[in-house]
Amino acid sequence: MRKLIILSAICFFTSCALRNTNTPGFPLAGLETVPRLSHTQMLEDHDSLVSLIHQVSPVIYFNKEVRGIDFDRYARRLRKSITPKTTMADFLHIVDMTLNVAQDGHSGRLGSWQLNIMRTNWIPNGIIKHIDSISMVYGHAYEKFANRNFTNKLELNLVYTDGDYYNMLPFSYKGVKFPASMRLSSCNGLKVHAFVKKQYAHISPLRWDRANRKVYHEAFYKAAEFFKRGGLRLVFEDKQGNRRQLNVSLGDTVSFGKKILHPFGYNDESVPLTTHYFEKEGIFYAKMPQMVEAYGDSLAKQLKPFIERSIVKSIVLDIRGNSGGSDNTYANFLGRIMKDTLKQDVVVGRNFSPYNQKQFNVNADSVKSKKGFSFNVDVATLKQPKMYFISIPNFTFVLPDSLNYSFKGKVYVLQDRYIYSSASNLSNLAARNDQLVSIGETPNLLGGLQTNPSILQLPHSKIIFRIEPQIDFTGAKSAVDAFQNHVEHPVSYTIEELYRRVTSSDDIFGREFLYEKDPMFQKVLELEGTQLRNKRRP
Repeated sequence: MRKLIILSAICFFTSCALRNTNTPGFPLAGLETVPRLSHTQMLEDHDSLVSLIHQVSPVIYFNKEVRGIDFDRYARRLRKSITPKTTMADFLHIVDMTLNVAQDGHSGRLGSWQLNIMRTNWIPNGIIKHIDSISMVYGHAYEKFANRNFTNKLELNLVYTDGDYYNMLPFSYKGVKFPASMRLSSCNGLKVHAFVKKQYAHISPLRWDRANRKVYHEAFYKAAEFFKRGGLRLVFEDKQGNRRQLNVSLGDTVSFGKKILHPFGYNDESVPLTTHYFEKEGIFYAKMPQMVEAYGDSLAKQLKPFIERSIVKSIVLDIRGNSGGSDNTYANFLGRIMKDTLKQDVVVGRNFSPYNQKQFNVNADSVKSKKGFSFNVDVATLKQPKMYFISIPNFTFVLPDSLNYSFKGKVYVLQDRYIYSSASNLSNLAARNDQLVSIGETPNLLGGLQTNPSILQLPHSKIIFRIEPQIDFTGAKSAVDAFQNHVEHPVSYTIEELYRRVTSSDDIFGREFLYEKDPMFQKVLELEGTQLRNKRRP
């Protein structure tokens, strides 16, 4: 994402008690090398965690005001669960649950891949200071333990569409067969949505489907905590209303009758950059699986011969499954093809807290005097906390290259719910630009122009975590608009279309599948046909 600030880090240097409070709960195997904390130190660490979340995260205040998620209420309950008998394993779980309640995709304990980046990049380059190598050793131990103990291995391949959960694939369990596309109606005696919306401490981030007024997570059943309470009782219904119940315990698995050939989710590194040219329609199509800067340059080169022959009427950028990366990826590509600079007035906000004042080198006087900084802006913001704002008039997202192609046709952006970070920035940009047209689904996660999360560390346990310090109020008329999820032409997959996509032996990003079976690409054809008819009218 665009970097407005550098990463921040914090480290408190205090001694760690050697006392081992080994009591029944999660097993301790795997945490032998991490610091052992006294009851007092656990409470101090948790207090530090809650304080830092309060000071850094604007998202918890957005969640409370707009979504009704009270971080403080959950945090108080979790603190009360820390007793003199709490083990380090249980304490780690409490820390993770507290971070989960923040309900932000950019906030949480650092995983192994992030710790590796810290070791090879952030620390050597001076981006992060005051966190030493032993803390990263602890971090890897915490992550390995959490992966082994806080989630279960059950896989149901549930998918959420049109306000309900369905099983994408047929499966069997202990001789009972469950056909594909059954609707999941209940979990542990509650309607499934009533069950899921109570699990803020165990599942994060829960996606927010504003259209259907529901929160959801397609892998909600993976929290091991549910199985400590006796397992899950899931009731599925077919279209005729026939019900089948699945009772699963920790360690259980199901057998699938079909294989997923094309995962529905975020792309991994195996998904290639793909281009096609549709001669009849004059459409140049590009599948951009990740925001890798080299991809933007490569696409511009592949497009050039078609542009030079003046046979391109429109361009399709397919970012479905793109989890983000560098904004320069799409900026470099669009900069080669679009004649006009793509810019907009941006307003972002940060908590005016003691931590942020020190980290970002601001105070009341500097906010009042520094250009672009203020305590008041002419867009909707949050009631709490006290914030300072950075207004950037005409913030440039795309600057035309000197060798620009001056393309005047539409650029269609195909998106699904699995876009994030810089991919979401492209989606938001499309919603505010006439030449860019977005088609598909919204990610149902907080979007907008964010920044590098602050990297923080607890004083005694040395648990390393990150918190998003910024929220985007650009164009907001009410607080809910800070969610910044946009799509101009909504197109959702039906459960039948999803089943066909994930099980098809065809290349789902191949020419034939796109043209014949892809509802989002077919929307492009529809819109292009409408434009052609409009041009022909006298």
